[in-house]
Amino acid sequence: MGKTSLDLWSVLLRESLQNSWDARQSSHIEFHVADTLLSEEQTGVLIHDLFCELPPHGASRQIPQKASSGRLRVLTISDYGTTGLGGPVRANIEPAEGERADFADFVRNFGRDDGKGLRGGTYGYGKGVLYQASSVGVCLVYSQAVVGQTIENRLIGVSGGDGGYVHEGFKFTGRNWWGAISSDGIVDPVTGDTARLIAQSVGMPVPNSDQTGTSIMVLAPQHFQGEGGDVLLSDRILAIRAAAVKWAWPHAVDTGDGPNVRFVFGLDGVELPNIDPLKEPLVRHFAQAYVDSERFAATQKTPITSQTKLETIMSQRPIRRLGILAMRQAINHFSDDRSLENSVALMRAPRIIVKYMDVTAPADDYSVYSVFLADEGVDEDFASSEPVTHDDWIVKDAITRGSFNFVRIALSRIEGTFKRMHGSSGPATVAQQAAGATRIATALGGLIGGISGHGANSQPEKVPGGGGPAKAGGRRASAKLAAPPRLMIMDGSPHVGFPYAVTGGKVGESFELSVRGHVVTLTGAIEVDAPLGEDGPQFVGWQVDDEIVRTQSIKVNVPSEHDYLAIFAQPKNTAVSSTVALELVKE
Repeated sequence: MGKTSLDLWSVLLRESLQNSWDARQSSHIEFHVADTLLSEEQTGVLIHDLFCELPPHGASRQIPQKASSGRLRVLTISDYGTTGLGGPVRANIEPAEGERADFADFVRNFGRDDGKGLRGGTYGYGKGVLYQASSVGVCLVYSQAVVGQTIENRLIGVSGGDGGYVHEGFKFTGRNWWGAISSDGIVDPVTGDTARLIAQSVGMPVPNSDQTGTSIMVLAPQHFQGEGGDVLLSDRILAIRAAAVKWAWPHAVDTGDGPNVRFVFGLDGVELPNIDPLKEPLVRHFAQAYVDSERFAATQKTPITSQTKLETIMSQRPIRRLGILAMRQAINHFSDDRSLENSVALMRAPRIIVKYMDVTAPADDYSVYSVFLADEGVDEDFASSEPVTHDDWIVKDAITRGSFNFVRIALSRIEGTFKRMHGSSGPATVAQQAAGATRIATALGGLIGGISGHGANSQPEKVPGGGGPAKAGGRRASAKLAAPPRLMIMDGSPHVGFPYAVTGGKVGESFELSVRGHVVTLTGAIEVDAPLGEDGPQFVGWQVDDEIVRTQSIKVNVPSEHDYLAIFAQPKNTAVSSTVALELVKE
């Protein structure tokens, strides 16, 4: 079945979802995974009625022993809004013109031929991992599919986890089926109302009678293998949900008409929290970059945002668009999982992440989360480079068109983009120097204030086009940042304060001190415009001693021993800087 660095439950999620997505009837499906302890009655039907006859050798013989206290635990994967497993029930029957052989491919055949094309489930790994996930190597498969002009119900048990053996002088493959024995001795699926009733009697979720879809029950699933510590019953389903968050979040993003896939995960009848990629600590920045790139694809207008930058990845000879790279700058929440920072989520048309590729990190304290989506016109090139588990793009395996390898070119362009941006950074700017202190303030804000803080940066003195420092009789007056920015809580919301001090000038002179807020871009520069879909830094007022003056500028008499705190409401997901201008007030 091939080697992979992925854990069992990640492979199970990825491959099962891909099979369901390939069988979609429209752009939206439901995908459910339930970890359930069957009742004694349901377990009895499975053991004594459905699997009462077992082969002389193999793991499937252990089915009765897996029922603890008369109850069997199962893992059920169901999809809705899909075509179900239609076509002939046997592999040696040619499908009718325009008919797919889904049932035979899934139930009878192991592996798939090249004629299937390069979709996500090309190699049939998805069904193989289902049997691997069962400690007895057995799955019960129920499907409703259109056969002819009507929906046909089909139920069959399949053993795919046993090796071959010899019994009474005959060689057996270890593959077994449980169902209805036909007149020629072949086991076919139980069909019609009987199939539906049996499936319901053992606790399988089934589509409505007028709908199509598939439900696969993995008997006695493998125990979750944790890395040290206690292993809880909930760990297995939590691992599968976590795999969906990490690898399938693009399907859960709502880009306007709802997510492509509605995920439902449950443990013994209790549903786990819904997946919202824009709120998931591991992937929320990737998801926002993806949303920005999808908006660009829909409007062909570059989003006006300081945090997400889009770049078209091109091949120059021949000139060919290979995909879109969306790069998003972020200062993380204290609660964020930063294990994937400074990487690119690589994907193509199936919208399941192939892998996270590490790239050159910024020299400052920001993180970059990026997404590359291969263009549909070269999807076949990228698909050809994937191993059976679809978890890498292997350059040497990709289609070579003459002397051109589009996968090699795209990956090289992506790496080069980040090296140009981050590989040879000059001396840190004032804004970058403040970032480290701001990250600490952000973390403390999360701990002390009970919020998830956002970073801020500071730049002193003049803003382009402003009056700059005042001069009077050769003695300069200036406004300088007196201390690192402060994360503050006002009215229950995060704010950031920039403490400025005014020094110099002639005794008795008056100055007007004004401030502007900016957002910090991917490269450390400042912009006035707020990120797309977000609020900009809104000025609240100046705090002088304990009084807040709610004006953009204030009058300062020198010499001054006060600190003037410029307070801004801290926008979501945005790094903030401020600049000040000091103008002499002429009497």
